[in-house]
Amino acid sequence: MPVEKQCTVCNKSLAGYRSHAEVCGSTCRGIKFRANKEVVVPMKLAFSAKNFEAIKTAAESAGVSITQYAHDRVMFNEGSL
Repeated sequence: MPVEKQCTVCNKSLAGYRSHAEVCGSTCRGIKFRANKEVVVPMKLAFSAKNFEAIKTAAESAGVSITQYAHDRVMFNEGSL
């Protein structure tokens, strides 16, 4: 007897659905989409005036904004700011 697939969100039987179906309908599809969506978290950074000037100088020499420079350093783990 073949194994009966179930909705990955609500565990409802997918008997009678397409063979490659993962969810039972639009509600579960929306829930799955929102669960897999990337979350953007805003954050504020505080620097001393001395460190800010060093970061500003480094960003200008790299030809990017201070925000982009800080983002790249954090995301690509090139050391501390």
